[in-house]
Amino acid sequence: MNMTLDELIIELIHQDLKHNQLILGLDRLNLDAGYCHFLGIMDLIQKLMGVSDDEMDEFSAIYMATMHRSLEFPISRSGEELRILATECYEKLKGKIKR
Repeated sequence: MNMTLDELIIELIHQDLKHNQLILGLDRLNLDAGYCHFLGIMDLIQKLMGVSDDEMDEFSAIYMATMHRSLEFPISRSGEELRILATECYEKLKGKIKR
């Protein structure tokens, strides 16, 4: 199965949401895991979407706000509950990029 670039980016955001949900959850338990396990997915998405340096502040603000919203969702093995959040994040990011 071939993925479109849009589908790939949404899947990357989804995986990052699942990861951040766990990391931020550990931080809330004072286990301080958040900054030790950075995956760099946001940087990869920035490159895939062609985000300029001028757009990075707003891009990262939207992205990080979405990551923090992951804590509002239940943790599950598949993380399917987060898929709609990943799609919403992508649509917001896409709407802010000048092409």
